Amino acid sequence: MHEPPAPDRDADTLTPEMWQRLSAAQVDSEAFAQEQAALGRCWTFLGFAHQVPARHDWFTARLGGRAIFVQRFEPGAGREGLAAFENRCAHRGYPLKIGEKGNGPVLCGFHHWRYNSEGLALGIPKCPEMFGCTPREMNARLEPVELALCGGLIFGRFGDGPTLEAWLGPAFPILAHLTRRMDARTPRFDCTVAAHWRFMMEISLDDYHVVAVHPETFGKNGYIPQDTIHYARFGAHSTYIAGGTPETLREWAEACAEGRYTPQRYRILQVFPGLIVSLAKSIDYLGESYWMLVFQTLEPRAHNCTASRSFFLPLAPDSPAPGWRRAARWLAWLTIAPGFRYFARKVHREDNAACESLQRAATKNAPPPRLARQEERIGWFAQAYARVMRGEMPLP
Repeated sequence: MHEPPAPDRDADTLTPEMWQRLSAAQVDSEAFAQEQAALGRCWTFLGFAHQVPARHDWFTARLGGRAIFVQRFEPGAGREGLAAFENRCAHRGYPLKIGEKGNGPVLCGFHHWRYNSEGLALGIPKCPEMFGCTPREMNARLEPVELALCGGLIFGRFGDGPTLEAWLGPAFPILAHLTRRMDARTPRFDCTVAAHWRFMMEISLDDYHVVAVHPETFGKNGYIPQDTIHYARFGAHSTYIAGGTPETLREWAEACAEGRYTPQRYRILQVFPGLIVSLAKSIDYLGESYWMLVFQTLEPRAHNCTASRSFFLPLAPDSPAPGWRRAARWLAWLTIAPGFRYFARKVHREDNAACESLQRAATKNAPPPRLARQEERIGWFAQAYARVMRGEMPLP
């Protein structure tokens, strides 16, 4: 029997033994399942509120290695009429929702058990005859998922613990502000990568690889000067802020909370376990800056398979302007946005190829890495991962 990864009690000491135990989930399906069960207790991004605008709208997702669904019911059922459950009928385990999204009541397609907004099976065909009791007496329930909203973002977890706002800390107002304009029209890029999700998260925390992996994009101007980089750590999460100071993260969060933030420098926010949010300038045009928000989520599928979804939201200048200026902004995005998405997809594919190479070389007893200064956040991430694996919830 494979023991779950249980790192050393000193969360800030990255010993060889700890790294070896952490690497188990990257090469072993049983260790991966144990890892996912532990991560299911963390607040995890599941989807957007705009995906379920109407009554009985639903979408499926994965949490803690388990299939779940999020559905909008009548107001009062969960947060703003939303509730989520494991996607398994309490009768025989049949999946209640088939596909990525849809609309309809919670009705099992195997024996027509029907559930209410609390996950209770109240519609059981011929229940007294078949089971000798009423549906309420049977009290068959779906496994619930706790939900919370950050703006229009839906997060979920199994069990209880700190609130979503406490878990995210300064990232809460930042995410709520940056994603407030996302809707169903936001362009999206999906891919499946033959690599463990941690390889993909770690490469986003690595600023040292840009020349070797991205020679025609990020790395064409050489290595990033160390004195232009500022990292901030808060709880299990971290951020890269170009040209920042120790006060920048707090100032960023305050500006977003007050609705007055506009992007000025490149920034990337990594939210544990698998959410990556980037702000990058597309171009300067007619004296104005055009920025793009890239919102990437990582959904673990297996120890060597991860589904990645990236959303691209143009952040056009929105200050008051005469008609000709507004028309120029609209026309500019017709060219800028497709070009940026092409650039971003190219970067993603290059990163994905590197992660797949790491996966092919992964072993259970890998030696600890030698982390450069521009890979410091990988160590932070490993420390947070180690604490979560032993049941702790590192808060900002």
